Amino acid sequence: MALPLTASQTLEAVYNSLAPLWVELSFLFFFSMGFFYLRAENFRKGKKFQKDGTSRVKGLEPQFRAPVRKTLEAEAAAGNASKLLEAWRTEQSKAPTPRDLLKPVVQAFIDAEPEALVVEIIGHLEMHKDSLVNSWCGTVILDTVARSGNVEVMMELWDVFQKKLSLIRSCSMFEVVLGGFASAGHPEKVAEFEALMRKDRLKLSPRGHSLIIKGFLKNGLVDEVFHRIIAMTKSGHVVPAFAVAQFLRVAAENGKAAAMYEQLLEEGISLGTEAVTVILEECVKSHDAKLARKVEQHARTARVPFNMHAYDAMLKAYAEDCDVRALEIFKEMQAEGHTISEGLCVGLLARCAEGKFLSFAEEIIRFVRAGGAGAGMTIAVYSGLMKVYAYSGMYGKACDLYDQIRSDGLEPDQMMYGCLMKFSVECGRTALSQELSEKLSVLDIQNYMSLIKAAGRDRDVDRAFGIIQRLRENNVKPDAIAFNCVLDVCVKAGDIHRARQLVQEMEELGLLDIITYNTLLKGYCNNNDIKGAKDLLSEMSAANFEPNDVSYNCILNAAVNCGNFEDAWDTIAKMEQMNVKPDHYTVSIMLKALKRAKGTKDVHRCLSFLDRSSIDPCSDEILMNTVLETYIRHKEYRRLESLLSKFEQSNLRPSVPTYGSIIKAYANLKRPEKCWHFWNEMQGQRGLEPNDIVFGCMLDALVCNNQVDEAVKLFESSTLKPNAVLCSILVKGFTTTGQTQRAMSLWHEMRSKGVRMNTAACNAFVDAQARVGNMDEVLLIVEAMAQDGCRPDGITHSTIVKGYAVKGDLDKAMDVLRSMQDSGMHHDAIVYNTILDGCTKHKRTDLVDPILESMQEHHISPTNFTLGILVKFYSRQKQLDKAFACMTTLPKRGNFIPNCQVWSCLMGACLMNGSPAKALQVFRDMRATGQSADTRACTSLVSGLVRMGQLKDAVQVVDDVLGLTGKGKCHGVTIDQDCLESLLTALVQKGLREDMAAPLLERLRAAHVPLSGRLMAATLADGPDYAGPPNPRSKSKSQYYA
Repeated sequence: MALPLTASQTLEAVYNSLAPLWVELSFLFFFSMGFFYLRAENFRKGKKFQKDGTSRVKGLEPQFRAPVRKTLEAEAAAGNASKLLEAWRTEQSKAPTPRDLLKPVVQAFIDAEPEALVVEIIGHLEMHKDSLVNSWCGTVILDTVARSGNVEVMMELWDVFQKKLSLIRSCSMFEVVLGGFASAGHPEKVAEFEALMRKDRLKLSPRGHSLIIKGFLKNGLVDEVFHRIIAMTKSGHVVPAFAVAQFLRVAAENGKAAAMYEQLLEEGISLGTEAVTVILEECVKSHDAKLARKVEQHARTARVPFNMHAYDAMLKAYAEDCDVRALEIFKEMQAEGHTISEGLCVGLLARCAEGKFLSFAEEIIRFVRAGGAGAGMTIAVYSGLMKVYAYSGMYGKACDLYDQIRSDGLEPDQMMYGCLMKFSVECGRTALSQELSEKLSVLDIQNYMSLIKAAGRDRDVDRAFGIIQRLRENNVKPDAIAFNCVLDVCVKAGDIHRARQLVQEMEELGLLDIITYNTLLKGYCNNNDIKGAKDLLSEMSAANFEPNDVSYNCILNAAVNCGNFEDAWDTIAKMEQMNVKPDHYTVSIMLKALKRAKGTKDVHRCLSFLDRSSIDPCSDEILMNTVLETYIRHKEYRRLESLLSKFEQSNLRPSVPTYGSIIKAYANLKRPEKCWHFWNEMQGQRGLEPNDIVFGCMLDALVCNNQVDEAVKLFESSTLKPNAVLCSILVKGFTTTGQTQRAMSLWHEMRSKGVRMNTAACNAFVDAQARVGNMDEVLLIVEAMAQDGCRPDGITHSTIVKGYAVKGDLDKAMDVLRSMQDSGMHHDAIVYNTILDGCTKHKRTDLVDPILESMQEHHISPTNFTLGILVKFYSRQKQLDKAFACMTTLPKRGNFIPNCQVWSCLMGACLMNGSPAKALQVFRDMRATGQSADTRACTSLVSGLVRMGQLKDAVQVVDDVLGLTGKGKCHGVTIDQDCLESLLTALVQKGLREDMAAPLLERLRAAHVPLSGRLMAATLADGPDYAGPPNPRSKSKSQYYA
């Protein structure tokens, strides 16, 4: 039997059972106590308080009647402001406006009776102060008015709220007023009321900042929005992503997107996906791929995800800029699962066409063919690809698409047929253009013009006139454009008679225009009939058609082709006189004329004309190629470097031939790294295939910059078929680097592959072996020339002569020369000079006079090189008189002036033969002719005079060369320090320090000639015992003459 529990045990049992609930029970107890304490006054007065502090007596405060309330709601929804106010006025004196209807009522006043708003609303508030005069109602009323943009009413309400209703200014009231001022475009008022807020010790909430930003954006106040975003960030608030994105949109509309983006990054403002998308889309509109790359990089660093529109913008920006990054983005977009529509693919193809971005275009086509865009290849996609090929000048590939279209079961539309007809004409496939024309049920005028142009390519005048007849038969009236196309066919065929007849017919039909005259003018110029062309110019003026730039360019081109440069410059002067501005063609024609120019005068004149025309070479690809070629040919390297730098900053997208010119230009500037850059850009980035010419340019660039091994690797890795020109470039590299065995191995390899050689390539192989006297290989190559159908020419035989001369077998060299003479083969002084040089090296005195007699017999004029070899030869034979005799007779026979190298050679010969007086006389005679020896020759002369004890003459030469006595200085010529040191040392040793050495030193210092410490020591040394430091560069013979 259980014992009864005591009271303590009972309490303990209750305590233990309630222990898990003590926390909840305590919370319930204290919550109840607090509730009753705070609401005690309410219970006492029978009132219920709202959240905003207003009160109403339960069951006693009047309410809007239900029918009236429903009417108000209905009229508000219907937008009937007048009826809403009418219903409101019937009830507003009896009860306060319900909170949910206060905003519609204020809006109705704004829409219907703005002038009554303040009076009636304030009156209503005064009637129901307990319910309506509070910050919530004030905020609602001000916000509604602020959003309407009625700043005057808003300010009137603001003043009445404070002065008449004694309503305390709350943060929310300030914020809606600030938003109102911002929406009205009053930043100064925003600043004023912000100052009032700070005075009231109130701070803007994120909502307040957003209202101001939204208002400023509405008015396009970009700078104010930026400062507001910064202020919001510094206040510790996060700027809404939509606000940043909208800010960048407005900045873009004001042309400040890039600048504002940079400033946002500097301030550390985070950009979301939408903002990144906005700036990327602006990059597309402004064609700023550089900024797009920066935006992408920053977004990836910040791990901002890209949406479909962002990928779309990046692809378009990179495609237009030919950035290989587009291929990576395209693949990434696929991997992310974004839908790539056909429309996007077609749009990207259009941008690839503008930039000739072939590799990306082909990647898009691979994606479409694989079904990535849904429907596979369509006419729209084929049209985009066709445009890419056409813009890249690959008209043949564009035409090849026709067969693919048909094999895919598609039918080109009218526009595509028209384009195909035009492209087939451009690539010379006139038969295809005729076939395509038969596919069209109805030909429009553009189709007929393509057929006429096809006839022009075939020089078929009758067919062109036949097409005009077809036009008439199909009730299509030929216009001036069609007639001008036929006229162009006549001109291309050289049929001026029929061209004149057609012009006469056009005149009768009233269809003559400036194009007609210019086309006919081109015909006269093509026939080099300058007089007829100028007469036509007069005829044009008489018919009230003033010649334009095209007219003058025709005359200009004809004059240049005839080699009449003065007529060309007269035409330029006429253009300037008639205020006809030169264009790209004008400049190109004059620069091409420099190919025939003989002096530097014409070069400088043309380059000055280019500068004067203010035409940017980078604005036209043809002109760009012409200018590059001109600068390279005439070694205008400073101009060349400036043009290439400008090109890299331009938007010009070069075609394959232009890449060749650019690579060639950088090769001449000794910038092989730039050659590689553009080679890789052409192939790797843009997917353009180099032709043989451009490939040859790249090989030559490497060879000329001592990268022969790299050239060989490139040659071996190329898919292009080897040819004679490419082989000759490699052989040139092997020859200059002394790798004759590799040259011979290449020859054997090319023959085994069946590469057909030409004479120029064979001569390159022969030269590589002849230079080192490998005559067996030379003869092997020459024998193979006949098998390849190559006939040895004068260069071949001259090179064979050189091989025998190098080897020392001069009798065989003479035999080859005689065979050339007997066969009447053209040869010049080079082959004779080669044998003479061999006679000098191998001491064959018996052949010199016969060679000179043979030159005279065959009317071969000697050259400076001939004279130099003879001077050297007679010097070694100790026959100085004969050397001087040659200096007198040979220039007269060859009608040339001895150059400085020949004079220097003769001067060295005198020194070598112990005749310092004659050497000194040669030096003076040389200066008398206006020429000067180089530093090496002058140093050699002074050293020789010192060595022979002619110190006074040596000092005189130093004075003359360096211009120490005030007479003419030899520009760009100096005398080595070691030589000057030897002279001063010799003067001191001879006891002439005070008389000659010290004055010479002073003159050197006065002329700012660099002086070494040893030079000073040589002058200051005491007496003749001072031998001076050793001179490792001094020699017993002339330094110049070997």
